[in-house]
Formats: sequence, C-alpha cells, structure tokens
Amino acid sequence: MKVGTVADGSGGMANAERTVVEMLSLGEERLRQAGVPDAAVDCQWLMAAALHCSRTELALRRREVVQGEERLNWERFLEKRSQRIPLQHILKKMSFAELTIAVDGRALIPRPETEELTTALVRCNPSPRRILDLGTGSGACILALGTAFPDATLTAVDNDAAALQLAHENAVLCGLDGRICWQLSDWFSQLDGTWDLIVANPPYLSQEEWETCADEVRLFDPRQALVSGCGGMADGQRILSDGIFFIDPFGILAMEIGQGQGQKLKSFAKKQGWRWVAVAKDLAGQDRFLFAAQSTTMRLSRWPNLFHAATNLTCIRTCA
Repeated sequence: MKVGTVADGSGGMANAERTVVEMLSLGEERLRQAGVPDAAVDCQWLMAAALHCSRTELALRRREVVQGEERLNWERFLEKRSQRIPLQHILKKMSFAELTIAVDGRALIPRPETEELTTALVRCNPSPRRILDLGTGSGACILALGTAFPDATLTAVDNDAAALQLAHENAVLCGLDGRICWQLSDWFSQLDGTWDLIVANPPYLSQEEWETCADEVRLFDPRQALVSGCGGMADGQRILSDGIFFIDPFGILAMEIGQGQGQKLKSFAKKQGWRWVAVAKDLAGQDRFLFAAQSTTMRLSRWPNLFHAATNLTCIRTCA
C-alpha cells in the first residue's frame, strides 16, 4: 500500500476510482468472507441507500464512479454489515405489507412469517370491529391491519416501553397514531374487554434454539422477544389460557408458534376450552400459525375464507 492511502473496506484503495458494479463485486466478496448470508442482495440494498436510489436503478448506474459522500456512505454501510449488524438496522427502515416502518434495536425485526400471517388475515376480509395485537414490537402487524380495516378499533400491547415507543413512532409515520390505544402490559394482565381478532407474536424459541441463531439475531434482536420457557412454549400457553376470556364469541385468535410446537399447543388449547383449533404451515413447510376460536367451524361465518386466503395457509389440520 502506498503512503497516504487507506483501505476502502471493499478490497480496493480509498483513492482508486471504482464504479458501482466494481464496488458491488468487492463488497459482496467482503460480506461473504464475514459469513453474511445473501451477500449479493444485501450489497445491492446498501449501494442503493448510499446512492439514494432504488435497487432497480442500480443497473442503469452500474458504470458510474462512486465517489465523495456516496462512497463514504457505502464504505460505512459495508463495514457495519460485515460486523453482522442487520441490514434493516443499517437502512433504519423496512417494508412490511406495503408499509414502510422504522426498525432498530428496541424491537424484533418483523419476520416474513409475520407478514405472511398478516396478509392472510387481510385477504380473508373479515372486517373485524376490534383488533388486539399482543407483543406489538415495532407495530408492524397492527399498522398493517389498521390500514386494511379502517373502521376497526385498534389496541396494541407490549411489555417493553421502548418497543411501544418505536411502535408509536411508526404509527405517526403511517398516519395511524390517533386510532391506536397503546398499552404497556404483560400480555392480558392490564387489559379489559373482548376482541374479535387477537393477533399474537410471542417469543417461541427455546434457549438452545436461540444459541444457534445467526449473529444478526443473537446480537441485535431483543432476547426477551425471542426466547420463552417450557421449550419455547411458555408465552404461547399463557396467551391460550388467558385469551379465552378476552375473545369475542365469534372471534379468532391468530398466533405465531415455533417449529415443532403445533400439535402440543393445539392439544393445550383444547384443554383450555377452545372449541376449535387449527394449525397452518409457513412457506418452509413448518407449523407456524395457530388459530383458535370459541365457535365451531360451521359457525365461523365471519371468517369464511380464512384458510384459503393465501396459498401458504391451505395445509390445515383441524381438530374435530
């Protein structure tokens, strides 16, 4: 290395001119060496952010030289991602169900499975009157449902004040703040009333599962939003045991669950008095969503298309 030059963090020299396509190639290699999954896609997102453009525009700008503030931004973003800081934390935002929300370390980064469940519920077109979001985190789910159902009364619960603050900030961004009742509560402990749609995203990983998670999850997502006792099922069991007292007679509880928990939680729910329980698989073919109701299948007239709303939720095993 010549005197007066420094490494630019992507395999080149800080004073060497490099085009967008060259930077992407060098950056991808660096992220691969750091063990980052989907390195090529992440580099595209980071470059688009550095250039203040969309990913689709990168192809048109591939021969442009990256320099000045844009290059500094790229190098800073790449350094953070090589440290396994989540892409969403670097970009400070993400897309969820056609909304753009802010994300940071105050709450769990919304997962594709949560969006999958939210989208399916929206496609059912049940027009719920009162919606409760348990473990709202960033607020992604309640904001998407509130946007889809403009006449619904919305309540969002979390036991972490910092997460609720992030959710509130996102509600302001999405223009929904005035419609949502925010409640600091340990699940149902501070609540009163009934809801005809309860959506829950409790922690469902065991300690052993959490220890095998990627660095992005273990180091940057709040552990309390991920790990639960009783093999990852303790919080889900609490929601099922208490939720029966907060559900409308013709309402639905929709909850995300962990891998391998479907049959156990379904049996537990029946013992708590839920008359109808079903489990659906996610895109990976794993049991991921549990639905429970006080009404039988024939009486769920307000939810006629629940399990045919999305191709992801057609493989249902229903209790007799």
